[in-house]
Amino acid sequence: MKRILFVEDDQTIASALTFSLEDEGYEVVHKATVQQALPELKNSFDLVLLDLGLPDGSGYEICRAMSGSDTPIVILSAVDDEANIVMGLELGAVDYVTKPFRLRELLTRIRGILRRREKTDDSSLYQLGNIRLDSNRARVTVDHKDVYLSALEYRLLLLLMQHMNQVLSREQIFEHLWDIDGQFISDNTLSVYIKRIREKIGDSEGRYIRTVRGLGYMAGE
Repeated sequence: MKRILFVEDDQTIASALTFSLEDEGYEVVHKATVQQALPELKNSFDLVLLDLGLPDGSGYEICRAMSGSDTPIVILSAVDDEANIVMGLELGAVDYVTKPFRLRELLTRIRGILRRREKTDDSSLYQLGNIRLDSNRARVTVDHKDVYLSALEYRLLLLLMQHMNQVLSREQIFEHLWDIDGQFISDNTLSVYIKRIREKIGDSEGRYIRTVRGLGYMAGE
């Protein structure tokens, strides 16, 4: 059963929408304030449905507290100006629905978001210690903070994480990068790229990206 955290202070909207969501088969945890909702973020949810105008603050506070989380956020708001919509999306919301809203349309949007999330299966998410790579979004994070890699650095890290605990020879890596980039990667250049990746992900000692002498490289713990 999919779990939804629903933050809304209007009791009429909260009761009606909670009933409809539960009727759709979701488990709903409803909270009415920022302070009630924040402790819930330590729990696992498949989606957060969030009103912006709360009695003790803004729903944006909850968005900020969820920074780095991959849980989709849908904002509900009576404010429909462009600045607020842009801010909501920049803070991680995947959708911004203005009040008053059509119930069936909102439920359809939620279904679509959860369906797309299901398609993002484990094959697109790679975890190595505190390093996380999402190949659907070409995003790398360390301790939930974005790490910016060049295109070739990203492709090299992805290749290693796709073959976790498997030694890849330099020849295998050369062949893969040649196929993608159409450019020659020398032995020395590969060493430089490995060094740069380690520095950026905080692995200067080679704990996660290991050098296997005489053979190649391996990602693993």
